[in-house]
Amino acid sequence: MEKGSFAEMLLNERRISEKMKIILYFKRKHECFFDNTVIFKTEICRMFLEHAKLDVDANLVLTACLMYACKKSVTFTEEKKKTYIKDGVEYLEKLGFDEKFCRICSQVNRIANITPRDKEGDILEIVDNFGMLLDRDDRRAFTPIEALFILENENLKDTDNRYIQEFKEFVMEVENLETIGIDSAKIITRWKNKINELPKYDIVKGVNAAIEYRMTAKKLYIEGKKIEINKDGIRDNKQQINADRRLKHELAKQIDEDHKFSELIDKSKWG
Repeated sequence: MEKGSFAEMLLNERRISEKMKIILYFKRKHECFFDNTVIFKTEICRMFLEHAKLDVDANLVLTACLMYACKKSVTFTEEKKKTYIKDGVEYLEKLGFDEKFCRICSQVNRIANITPRDKEGDILEIVDNFGMLLDRDDRRAFTPIEALFILENENLKDTDNRYIQEFKEFVMEVENLETIGIDSAKIITRWKNKINELPKYDIVKGVNAAIEYRMTAKKLYIEGKKIEINKDGIRDNKQQINADRRLKHELAKQIDEDHKFSELIDKSKWG
């Protein structure tokens, strides 16, 4: 990573929403692909890393998730599908990203056939394929369960992706909290619906949707796990309730700190 480069600035910023803000401003002057599909996948990636607690650098993975498609085209032809990752890696090198970062981004698909594969590359591959939850002109959006089936039995069939089982467990748990008492949970479905309702290139609304959704998802998950404990006959004591309250308070505080996009709403200032 080159000192003083765009790469250094982006990797040194640890908060996802602030990373998105940097990319948004960068996109105004440079040909860098960034839309709400990128925001959707990055939030899925963040949830997976938080849930599975994998032995990887989360900041590195999430930054790669934001940037690997930087040379994706709005008019996505079959030929472009084969070359946009390679073009993106060459561009990332110019922005100051190091060899490891670029290699990880190259592993989002198997076209480059890089072996041995990095752990971070396997995460990007799964998250990218799970993007089939989003609407496209040529097909409807899949449900999380449909997407899991296709992911395991078609897209990643016969691959050696090391995290497919962990990802399945993650989706099944956070998507199906209704089985432990929260009928309206559907955490991943809520996120896909929120993004699918937005114009693909209204990035300001996409970022704000991610921040708002993060709070909702955390609350649902906390309440769901509390009900799960109660179903096993273990009642919440005062200490546990207070711990939950502290967690919610800390989360709300972090969301408030991250939510600095109000100035972006006035697009007349963009120039």
